[in-house]
Amino acid sequence: EILLEIESKKPHSRKSKAFIERLIDDDYDFKSNQDSAIHRFVSNPALKLISENYLKMVPKLTSFKIWRSHFTGDPNRTASQNWHRDYNEFQMVRVFLYFNEVKRENGAGEFVIGTHYLGDSYGILEYSEELGTYATDEEIEQNFSVERIVCATGTPGTLVFMDTAGLHRGGYHSKPSERRVSLLTFSTAADI
Repeated sequence: EILLEIESKKPHSRKSKAFIERLIDDDYDFKSNQDSAIHRFVSNPALKLISENYLKMVPKLTSFKIWRSHFTGDPNRTASQNWHRDYNEFQMVRVFLYFNEVKRENGAGEFVIGTHYLGDSYGILEYSEELGTYATDEEIEQNFSVERIVCATGTPGTLVFMDTAGLHRGGYHSKPSERRVSLLTFSTAADI
């Protein structure tokens, strides 16, 4: 019911990501909505603790979004549907909460194991951390075995923790479908 209320308002849009409707894009008023399910979820101490254990320092919640990605009819991947690294920091934790079933064909994220900052393959295709720079499928296939590529599928309520400083992509829909997801970003103080 929270998503229905949010969707009744005009979603955010950005031309470079026509496949995403930004239902909340870092503009949620936590102070006015302290009793909401969203506030309770974001304030869950387990999310911060897991991020803290991974980052080996106390993280700060730096972003909260709710997005709906959808099929556009374009057979070509665009923007973050391509392999890339988030450039904010060397390490960060993105927590994805699925509101519907998410499969490869409706936008599931993919990640190349070991390409995060402390991984054994961080230096491979390192240029892909520059804003707007994407690695090709051919480069991924040439540098990594298929066993290193994981797809984050799940049912409603699934939580996915991902260090998006590693090579990843998501949001591509190969057929008419949608993905509803919230994204929380826990970062170190280095990007503040």
